[in-house]
Amino acid sequence: MPPACQGTTSGVNAEASSGIEAGVTGTTSVLRTLVLSDLVDSTALVERLGDQRAAELFRKHDKVARALMQRHGGQEIDKTDGFLLVFERPIQAVAYALAYQRELAQLGAQEKIDLAARIGIHVGDIVVWDNSAADVQRGAKRTEVEGLVKPVAARLMGLALPRQILMSGTAYDIAHRAQGELGEALARVRWRTHGRYRFKGVPDLVPVFEVGEEDFAPLRAPTWSGKAHREMPVWRRPTAMVMEAIALLLLLAVPTWYLLKPAPAIAFANRDWVVVGDLKNLTGQKVFDESLQSAFRVGLEQSRYVNVVPQMQVRDSLKRMERDPIATAVDRTIGAEVAVREGARALVIPTVAEVGGHVRITAEIVDPNTQTTVYSDSVDAQGDEGLLPGMDDLLRKMRGRLGESLASVSEASRPLAQITTSNIDALRALGKAEEEYGRGKINDAIMLLKEALRLDSKFALAWVRLSTLQNAFLGDAKAAHASLQSALANRDRLSAREQLFLDGTVAQYEDADRWIEKWTVATQLYPDAVAAQQNLGIGYLWYQHQLDEAIPHFLAIANSRHPLRGLSWCALAVIETEKGNDSVAMSHIARARELSAVMPHFEDVAPDLAARRYAAATARLKAVSSSLPEALQAERQLKFAAIAVDQADDATAKSALEAAAQYADKSSSAPQRARVRLARAAFDNATGATGAAQQLVSLIDGEIMRLSEQDTTIDGSAPIHLALAAMLASRSGNFSKAKAALDASRANALNHGFYDRAALWRTADCEVRLAKEPTSRATCLAGLVDGREYYQTHVALHLAYKAAGADDKADEQAAWLRTHRGRATAELENEVALIPNLLDARLLSGARAPR
Repeated sequence: MPPACQGTTSGVNAEASSGIEAGVTGTTSVLRTLVLSDLVDSTALVERLGDQRAAELFRKHDKVARALMQRHGGQEIDKTDGFLLVFERPIQAVAYALAYQRELAQLGAQEKIDLAARIGIHVGDIVVWDNSAADVQRGAKRTEVEGLVKPVAARLMGLALPRQILMSGTAYDIAHRAQGELGEALARVRWRTHGRYRFKGVPDLVPVFEVGEEDFAPLRAPTWSGKAHREMPVWRRPTAMVMEAIALLLLLAVPTWYLLKPAPAIAFANRDWVVVGDLKNLTGQKVFDESLQSAFRVGLEQSRYVNVVPQMQVRDSLKRMERDPIATAVDRTIGAEVAVREGARALVIPTVAEVGGHVRITAEIVDPNTQTTVYSDSVDAQGDEGLLPGMDDLLRKMRGRLGESLASVSEASRPLAQITTSNIDALRALGKAEEEYGRGKINDAIMLLKEALRLDSKFALAWVRLSTLQNAFLGDAKAAHASLQSALANRDRLSAREQLFLDGTVAQYEDADRWIEKWTVATQLYPDAVAAQQNLGIGYLWYQHQLDEAIPHFLAIANSRHPLRGLSWCALAVIETEKGNDSVAMSHIARARELSAVMPHFEDVAPDLAARRYAAATARLKAVSSSLPEALQAERQLKFAAIAVDQADDATAKSALEAAAQYADKSSSAPQRARVRLARAAFDNATGATGAAQQLVSLIDGEIMRLSEQDTTIDGSAPIHLALAAMLASRSGNFSKAKAALDASRANALNHGFYDRAALWRTADCEVRLAKEPTSRATCLAGLVDGREYYQTHVALHLAYKAAGADDKADEQAAWLRTHRGRATAELENEVALIPNLLDARLLSGARAPR
């Protein structure tokens, strides 16, 4: 924000000057802003008042104008009935013109005379020179200004209506970008576009804009004159319009709908974006604030034609505008600026008011560039039960205004009461939950969602939102799955879009191939939906380990304006780390950190760890807030342990693992507790700690029990933990327990399309089943190498070749493991196998062996 925004109430720098230096003896060309003003009907005013009183009035007028010139940095060049002024910047000229019109009206009120002025503003190169002292004594002006900018400003002034300020397109573009400098006056200021005009004597068309204060300035197109007329298409000129009228009579047989169908007044196209402003609630009933705002947004998001800028993205834009993202109301002025910043084509402002005993819901479609209301539609609702049906009607009208076909509106839309809830209080609780989520208050958001579900237990959208928070922030897969099942039971209470997203989310717990299928369809139908692209990218990266297939989906988000795009840059960095492209990975991480992104499992540490930049990795972890949920604190300690393991600092690693266990035991996340136990078992086994063998047995028994308690594959971490534990047990000689782990997880690992589970299970199976046949074991493992295989497959191959006496091949595998550190640090979500991988990498790198 410019410094002027933080200064005086007028905003624009009062100390600025026009930039024209005194004493210019020769001509000089400078870029400046010209203002021409003219008092309306000044001659008639003199006739009515008489010379003496008129002169006294003009002296007062000139005193007011000159005080404003000094305040806003203007320089007087000439004066007749008005002034010719020069300013250095267009925003100074606009500030002067607005203040002049306002104070002129006040002067008129004091004198009981109707005073008004016309003003024209243009910016361009002017030629400036000072007249000689002798010429000035003979009556010449001190400074002369000439150039094409002068007649253009004069034509603008002549075209203007009383109290109207007209400006050229060039002046508008520069001034509008700096409108924040108007300070407190900005709340009253409105900008309008009046089209392109042809001025007599000016060769090019001039775009004409108006700036003025609401309820004071005309804010309407000026009338044409002999010296200025609006450029119109041929088909709107008088002769052509006569011909069109005749043609219209001949075409009466054409269906009326095609004749009357309105074209949008803004160039809105398929997949363009809109910003939804804050609901203006004029009823005094607070219950409408969040409830109708949420319903309006949900209803608009049903469209496959219109894209709605996410609330999180709006809040991010407000931060960049140096405004409070929570307290700032997204009204016409703020919403228009957000829309321009985010590349949105339109601003939509919903309003609810009581009119004649009815509740009237209105939606304005606003052009963000001019803040002009392009369309406005209203519906009246009878009582609370009529609110959502009324909003359905309003949304249909609005989507049609934006150019969406009636067929598309009908196909992609269902009544709001069916896809949300008819309970206004439950709808309000959902809206409040989304607001608290935006504040980062996850527990409060969960509490409000549960309240919404207490009011309406079949509120499917609330179940979906609750599941997301339970999984992402609490790490409670079982609770998240239960919430999804409740949403599925009420699937018909969701929009077509939310149904598709629900099906994709449920597939995460059941079938990876269906996950890919559902989210592929979602990206095709809603290509700009972040959830669709993100989840498809995750499916390819985490579940199928297809790195190249994941990249375009993460890039689609990374190159957008969405505030969570930093997470996608992190995911891309993880991919490049796995592929061994350290410089590219660090470039992606830099982009992510510019956006303050932190991955859920601190995957952004992987590139530094792979390149042994331990200090940087440690600093990153220490910079993370200590107020994270216990499950994430446990994950953070695991990363500290991994850094210590890679440096053979066993004491620090042990301490970090103990801290991780303490956090995990306090959390509600069973997967996180098991992940910490796996890391500790691997570390204790490698360091020969007392009780290591029993700890591994306990881990396997616990995960077998957890898996047996699940009716479906609710938590995919158990088969992965069991596969890795089976490898550890087999390598330490406990073949029976290793076999038990694999037998228990076979169906879960192999029957649901998840490559990660299946690949690790098959690696462990080769090791356990062929433990005493190293040559056959090596052959079995070699058959798993398909380009997607994990680091542990090559560890197992190295051990098999070594046991079989194939030293050359064992050395080849050792070399592969040493040169693929990125795989060790980044694969499997950079969490499950990290410490086992680094323990094996440490042995093969020639570092000190664990003790």
